[in-house]
Amino acid sequence: MERAEEIYNPMSLVETAEVPARHEKASRTLSPWLAASLGLQVLLLVALVAAGSTLSARLSELHANADAHALATDASSAKVAQLAENSAQMGQELSSLRQAVASKSREDVVFLKALILKPGVDPDLARRIASSVRRYSELYGRDPNIALAIISIESDFNPRAVSSVGAVGLMQVMPHWKKVLGITDSLEDPDVSVRYGLQILGFYLEMYRDLEMALTAYNRGPGPVDGALMRGASPSNGYAARVLVTYQRLKSLDSAPAP
Repeated sequence: MERAEEIYNPMSLVETAEVPARHEKASRTLSPWLAASLGLQVLLLVALVAAGSTLSARLSELHANADAHALATDASSAKVAQLAENSAQMGQELSSLRQAVASKSREDVVFLKALILKPGVDPDLARRIASSVRRYSELYGRDPNIALAIISIESDFNPRAVSSVGAVGLMQVMPHWKKVLGITDSLEDPDVSVRYGLQILGFYLEMYRDLEMALTAYNRGPGPVDGALMRGASPSNGYAARVLVTYQRLKSLDSAPAP
């Protein structure tokens, strides 16, 4: 009996037949869930791809904006630099203009003073004298009033004046100074006379540290001045006093009140 049951068992056949049926039923039950899961995964993938594309486009836009901002910043910096350069150039030009106006004004003042001291002087000559006096007074640090005063007393604004001892020109420079100072141009030239006359006055100012003594030496020479001082006498011959009177007259015009 036991062997017969082993050979033929109707229940086992039934169970064997039910197994595929259960698998088929389970497959039919899981298929909708698998489809739904797969669909969700596909949708998620599509969403991720779309999001990545959007993000990439946004990043490209941000990079483009950043590049445009950098270009605009560079352009603005260049404009600021150009404006600063233009401003500096305008400042230099304005400073040069002010200096030119100031120099021209000082020259005009000297010109007018020359006309006051010598009303009949040729205007062109007075203008040349004023230009030289203004230029060399500034160069050597001298008062232009003292130069005009010396010209007035020494030559009365005559550039061809020659003294009894041979002094020549507006400021009556002695010929031996041509060798000492290396002067090659004519002492009758107003510019040459003013230039070297002020140089010579400067030498005597350094030597005596006194304007009156320097003027006396300018007129008499240092030898007679030193000799008189060594003897305890006054070297004055009246020349310095005359120059200083004219000098003070010209200075008073600088401080004259406006009408």
